[in-house]
Amino acid sequence: MKRLLFAGAALAASMAFAVGASAQTTEPVHFTIDNATSSTMTSLHLSVPSTNSWEEDILGVDVVGAGESVDVTIDDNLPDCNYDMRADFDDGSHIDVRNVNFCELEGETVEISE
Repeated sequence: MKRLLFAGAALAASMAFAVGASAQTTEPVHFTIDNATSSTMTSLHLSVPSTNSWEEDILGVDVVGAGESVDVTIDDNLPDCNYDMRADFDDGSHIDVRNVNFCELEGETVEISE
C-alpha cells in the first residue's frame, strides 16, 4: 500500500502531489489517517479550497493518539475531489494541508507527522 506523508515543514512550502483537480461527482472515498506525531489528534477538519472556513470535525468525540490510526470515509457527492485538511492536536499545534486530491486516496494511508 502506498503511503503519503504530510509533514509540517513540507506543508509550509507546497503540496505539489496534491494538485490535480477533477470535475466529477465523487464516489465514497475510504482511507486511513496515521497520527505519526507525538501528540494526540483532537480534531480533523476538511473543507473545499474555495472557502476560508472549516467544516465540522469528522472525528466527532473521538481522538487519535500518537502512533494510532483512524479509518476515514468521505461520502459527500460534491462535484470535486480536492479538499483542504486541518488536523488539530492536544498541544495546541495544527497541521494544514491544502488542495489534496482525495479521489486519489482510495484505500491509501495518509501519515501526518511533525
